Amino acid sequence: MDAELRVTPRPAPAGERRLAVAGQADMDTVHVLEEALGKALGVPPLPAAVVVDCSALAFCTSAGLNALLRARLAATAVGVALRLAAPSPQLVRLLRLTEADTVFDIDPADEPPLRESL
Repeated sequence: MDAELRVTPRPAPAGERRLAVAGQADMDTVHVLEEALGKALGVPPLPAAVVVDCSALAFCTSAGLNALLRARLAATAVGVALRLAAPSPQLVRLLRLTEADTVFDIDPADEPPLRESL
């Protein structure tokens, strides 16, 4: 299986940076996610928020989740909000199983709120 991860900056409103994540975030690809999140949080001027669009994230392992958690801590340390947008069903399950859904701000897709979707 060809595991690939792409993180692409997307247009965003003033004060916000958006990243679209597509593919698989696992031990072999997590460096791509870490690098993109590091840039989003490290290029001045800092935004008020970094939004990570996870709608095309087909698969996320604990390595991917840990990268997101570390980015959240880094963002908080510099006063930037980090939000996950439209998480895929697999990511929703992972967030719930690990209770990480309690620490992330999550913008659901154009569906019912996250807690009501399963």
